Amino acid sequence: MQITITKVLKNEVTVSGQTLSREYVEAIMLPVLIAQCGTVRGRQFEIVKAFDEAGLSLAAIPEVAREYAIDKAEKARERLRQQAEANAHAERLREATPRELAQAKADKEARAAAIREHGERVRAASRNSGW
Repeated sequence: MQITITKVLKNEVTVSGQTLSREYVEAIMLPVLIAQCGTVRGRQFEIVKAFDEAGLSLAAIPEVAREYAIDKAEKARERLRQQAEANAHAERLREATPRELAQAKADKEARAAAIREHGERVRAASRNSGW
């Protein structure tokens, strides 16, 4: 079922080229369309999505609207999880640039120099302590 909702105003809505009152569309047309779908959630969600994206109220079908919201949240959560997984994978496979390699080498050398200097201070202090 293809529903095109355009031109949503305060008191009227254009549904598939036909101008109807907003109250009629929200209170009567939406429940009738949902009832025609029976128990097929996919078709129901298509209709609810069209109404939701147009900014119309889903108060006339609370159960289906709640299930749609839950499904929408689960899909968003799954998309975020997949994106995080893709980002982690890309980071794992990323090759370091020459600048990053040079910076890592400089950091490593600086740490090594600090450790050598500390060792020298410890040895110098132990020689002068009278042990």
